Amino acid sequence: MLWKQGLKRTGAWALSFALIFGTSSAVIQPASAASVAQIYGWPSIISSTETPKMIVTKGVTYQTYSYQTSSGPIVLHETWTDLTDPNVAVRPVLSHDNLENESNETTSQMAVRTGAVAGTNGDYFEQSASGMALGMSTRDGNLIHSPSSAAVLGITSDNKIVIDKYKFSGLITAANNEYRYLSGLNVHPASYPNGLIVMTRDLGFWEMLTNATVVVLEKLPSDGQYKVHDILPAQTVMELPYPGYVKLIAQGTDAVPFVTGNMKPGDIVKMTYGTNPDSSNLKYSIGGGPILLKGGSWYNDPVKPDSTPNYRGPLTGVGITSDGRHMLQVAVDGRSSESIGLTYSQMANYFASRGISDAMLLDGGGSTDMVVRQAGDTKATVANSPSDGVERRVANGLFVYSTSAPGKATYVTANNGNPVELFKTMTQKISSYVRDENYNPLPNETVTYKVEPATLGTISADGTFTAGNGAGSGQIIATASNGATTAVPVTVFDQVDTLQISPSVLDLGNGETQSFTVTGTFHGSKFAMKPEWVKFSTSDASLGTINGQGLFTAGDQKGTVTVNATVGSVTARSTLGIGYVTKTLNSMANAGEWTLSTRWGDVGNLSASTAQVHGGNPASLAANYAFGAGTGLKQFVFYPKDTVAIPSPADLATVNPMGVGVWVYGDNSNLKLVASFERPDGSTIQATNQPRVNFNGWKYVTFRLPDTAKFPLKLDFLDIVAENPGSDVHGSIYFSTFESVYAARTYAERQPDPTPPPTPTVVTFADIQNHWGRSIIEQLATKGVISGKDPQHFDPEGNLTRAEAVTLLVRALGLQPQPELTASYTDVSKDAWYAGNVGAAVKAGIATGIGNGQFAPDNLVDRNQAAAMIYNALQYKGKAPTGGTPIAFQDASQIAPWAKAKIDALSAAKLLNGNGDGTLSPTKNTSRAESAVMILNMMKYAGLLN
Repeated sequence: MLWKQGLKRTGAWALSFALIFGTSSAVIQPASAASVAQIYGWPSIISSTETPKMIVTKGVTYQTYSYQTSSGPIVLHETWTDLTDPNVAVRPVLSHDNLENESNETTSQMAVRTGAVAGTNGDYFEQSASGMALGMSTRDGNLIHSPSSAAVLGITSDNKIVIDKYKFSGLITAANNEYRYLSGLNVHPASYPNGLIVMTRDLGFWEMLTNATVVVLEKLPSDGQYKVHDILPAQTVMELPYPGYVKLIAQGTDAVPFVTGNMKPGDIVKMTYGTNPDSSNLKYSIGGGPILLKGGSWYNDPVKPDSTPNYRGPLTGVGITSDGRHMLQVAVDGRSSESIGLTYSQMANYFASRGISDAMLLDGGGSTDMVVRQAGDTKATVANSPSDGVERRVANGLFVYSTSAPGKATYVTANNGNPVELFKTMTQKISSYVRDENYNPLPNETVTYKVEPATLGTISADGTFTAGNGAGSGQIIATASNGATTAVPVTVFDQVDTLQISPSVLDLGNGETQSFTVTGTFHGSKFAMKPEWVKFSTSDASLGTINGQGLFTAGDQKGTVTVNATVGSVTARSTLGIGYVTKTLNSMANAGEWTLSTRWGDVGNLSASTAQVHGGNPASLAANYAFGAGTGLKQFVFYPKDTVAIPSPADLATVNPMGVGVWVYGDNSNLKLVASFERPDGSTIQATNQPRVNFNGWKYVTFRLPDTAKFPLKLDFLDIVAENPGSDVHGSIYFSTFESVYAARTYAERQPDPTPPPTPTVVTFADIQNHWGRSIIEQLATKGVISGKDPQHFDPEGNLTRAEAVTLLVRALGLQPQPELTASYTDVSKDAWYAGNVGAAVKAGIATGIGNGQFAPDNLVDRNQAAAMIYNALQYKGKAPTGGTPIAFQDASQIAPWAKAKIDALSAAKLLNGNGDGTLSPTKNTSRAESAVMILNMMKYAGLLN
């Protein structure tokens, strides 16, 4: 059992709304539409757009508004609900239908579970503690949670919405007529150390107590009467009462003696509770933040959100018209380049501009969430862009429902109402959905299709339309089983407005092949052209030929050739340079010049071989691979012992190479070849292609360098990769003559430079020369992010301490040391080499102490802790990864609960990949080399590498 603490307190809302809205005499003037030229208090609106109004269900509409303003873009989502429509009902929903839970639900989870068609997140809640909402809650006409000092939205028994403030009131009278006032209903006892609190089953969870006396009361048929069932002294935990019972919690010097001195088992007591003003006419209620508007003008609510008045970000709010019969729910996106959000005053002004009389805030920030059942869907889904990247779990939500049973098919929609435009013989799936007279979906309704005129094409029963061979226009008619119908315009065309061929410029070696793709545009729509629609040709058959599928084969001459792609009267052209100029970098005849990495286990061996030789070399380099069956990548990684520079200073080329090439004797194993290179700054890049060994005998294989390559490069490694082999795989692949490759089209030779530029200085260590992490360690050491144990030794397999870990992260982030912030740690001397880094890391939220005033700088860091620090560092930079699918590690049970969410986020972002065998080993100590890899990946992800 955990003590609940760290409440998100409404009491911290303390700044005057006069500072938010301006002077107290300012009055917001309501307007009739959101698309007015300007909104009071907003930055200057440059332009605005809005989506078409979508009917969610009869009586409920949804729209999105996008504004370009002088301060940046603002995006709002809104739903209007007409409570005069009998099809509509509004009610709040509690997470898992309880006030307090082990874990809350997201807004969309609550919507789907209860069948809502639209809604938003609800009340402010104890985010870092119990998860319980802070404000008042009424369900089915019964008050189930005391009101706070914040606003309340209530739905009356006659389906009218009110926004008001309420206070809790309650009284219990013993059998001897002694009485006391009640302090609260289903609130935390810790907040009322001297008082009487009523607890019901609506709470949904246990509560901690402090030497409390608990009175178990049985509810009797007579209104307000209860029978004392038991009196339990000195209680520290309260479990939920049984059905038909409530519990009275007495704490403090007055409440406990009142109970023990005036009650005994079997007594009949009277207990009543409610609110002031009276809220007994409310069917439902939900709390929130401050009131923004009353009577169309701003309201100087003494309750303020826990932030500065100029806060601007994601917001959720709700407003009503003066008759209480029309409700506007608004979600404002924020904290992103797509939408900067609004301030509280700007939100109030927006409500006023929409003709709203009374409005209030609901929880905002990362909690802001709107869900809507989109047209054609059967469930509500997220409509806005939550600022966390994912939905936050919240305490409750305010939802809208359709009360009508499924009706008859009335509205048919095909292709979302959009016209169909296809090139001849193309196909397109026409999706349709049917709604009843209340615009509610009928997912099981059958739709049939017909094309008029039939010469335009054919359409199958599942809605797949296939255009005919001729051009023309007409319509596709979609009909429901009862005759409800719709028509979609169709245009079939045999010409294009423009063509584009890809690649448009390319260099190929003699005999190499390249597939071309062609895209066309028609009336602004872009689509891929099937090869059979295109006529391909070349300008010189001696330099290469192209077949009807767009596959070009280079000839044995050197020169420049044009590939033409023609549709009708429109032609697109690609320029190809044929032929390479190559310069030998390493003959690969001496196996002693190469090293096989042992990081990937025993995967075979490297040797010099005369079994297969090429180009006059006395031997070739034989990669004798042996991969065991299993999931994941099996890798045979080898690299040169001495630096292989690309280009070689002896190349004397006036241009940079386009890649490297090597002669490969293949065994048709279909294994993948990978090449990695090191930039001058120590960072690494890989070739843009990963050729397959899908051939037998000798073949020249090129690895193309990305356009972002900065020269000179060094060969980092070559890799033979098996992917998820189902059985053991073994064999030999031979390599000969590793070369730099230049395009003959651009190659020219220069005269030797008598004073070549100096080689860039790279920091290295004697004990990493044959280590798998050499290039990464050198890169970070050169940048000053990491350092060795001494000038000659890095100790790559040594364990990482907490002091070393925070030092790495502080240097990677470029933070300033803060030694003065370590005074609270008894084990961190202000003169320690790491003191400033510990202080900077603690200030940035990257690491914390271990308790008892200690930081434990010499403790070793396991992978749980390392991952958490990496995540915290990314979060500090505003780059915390979100979304994606986490890796399901086989040893996930060993992941610490406090690290689970952070490890999931890092693995989903491919920043943490485990051991390559499906495991993570989260409790294994992190080596210094492994930490370098994690730091490098973090810096790349956060954009910290130059």
